Amino acid sequence: MKKLAWATKGLAAVTGAVLAGAVMAPSAAADTMPDAMTIAQEVTGLAFGDSNGKRCRIAERDVSAAVVGDGATGLPDREVKATTDRKGNAYLYDSDNPGVWIPLRYVPGAPECTEDLDVTAADGDAGTATRSFLITLLAGSGKIYQAQCYVTPGAPLTESTIASACAPGFTHVVGTPV
Repeated sequence: MKKLAWATKGLAAVTGAVLAGAVMAPSAAADTMPDAMTIAQEVTGLAFGDSNGKRCRIAERDVSAAVVGDGATGLPDREVKATTDRKGNAYLYDSDNPGVWIPLRYVPGAPECTEDLDVTAADGDAGTATRSFLITLLAGSGKIYQAQCYVTPGAPLTESTIASACAPGFTHVVGTPV
């Protein structure tokens, strides 16, 4: 009997949340949700992935940025940003390639379901330019992956160059507490 009471309470909470979301969200919002995500998927924390049936838990979308370069040494500053979408995909933006978001799936070893991320510029030695940055991804499995990427002045990152710029690719951080 206790199991039935627990299930009834859980069902009532989800139903209430779905109804509240449906009332609060204007009808135009459905057109702006990626891949026709429903309010029920949003509320329950699940989004359907690609045609291969990949499913990721929705976490809030995340963005991180870092400045790579050092004007004092002659290397112009460039900003790199990373973000996630609601399907667990991660993207990188290079200010030297305006308007282009590069899917990080082009970097070997990238997890299929990214829930959180961080971009950090590597600290250069005194008087030297910072030409690298570190991308850290938290996978839906709870494992952490990292890749060190290097930029060349005047050469923007693209879909065709991101794999070599971040070679050998993402590696699992051993000992991730999952």
